[in-house]
Amino acid sequence: MKNSLIKSILFILVTYTTLLADEYSSYKNNSLIGFESSFSSLGVSNDDTPAVSDTYNFSSFGLKIGAQMEYYRLFLSARYHLVSDFDYSYTLGAELQYLVNFSKSTNFFIGLNTGVAEMKFLDSNNVSRTISDPYLGGDMGVNFHVAKSFDWEVGMRVMGLNAENEINNVTYTLDNMLSVYTSIIFKYQIAD
Repeated sequence: MKNSLIKSILFILVTYTTLLADEYSSYKNNSLIGFESSFSSLGVSNDDTPAVSDTYNFSSFGLKIGAQMEYYRLFLSARYHLVSDFDYSYTLGAELQYLVNFSKSTNFFIGLNTGVAEMKFLDSNNVSRTISDPYLGGDMGVNFHVAKSFDWEVGMRVMGLNAENEINNVTYTLDNMLSVYTSIIFKYQIAD
């Protein structure tokens, strides 16, 4: 049910963005592809005896594809997180951003992000824990127009995960994921 809901939301966002691009065709529209690198932290706690609360710091890399109009950008993204002691950790999602164009060479962006986080790890008792939970968050940053078809951006992202996994009356909770990231964005003019 959860995966069907996320797929439906992503389908609606992609379809809506395409319709907006057609409606505002007098504006310069671009297709985007981005490569991202980030440093993130994730809080993990349990209610076992003794209770443990850890913060994992890790790096990530990702790919995002999207479209940009005059004041908006939409990305579909996939990120793989290199979390020590986790078998795997990745997120699939979408970001919708509003652009504040205050200069020909730079703009500021603020936006929302949503998607699903998939993670698997062994707890201190060697019990395999998995989560497949949605997240909702926000991001903001600065986008530098290095060349006509090339941007460099620096930003911060919060993903409100708040996922729980309960096995044998012990609950593990994964808290918000905070990231500082940089991306290289390649822009391609959408043909008329």
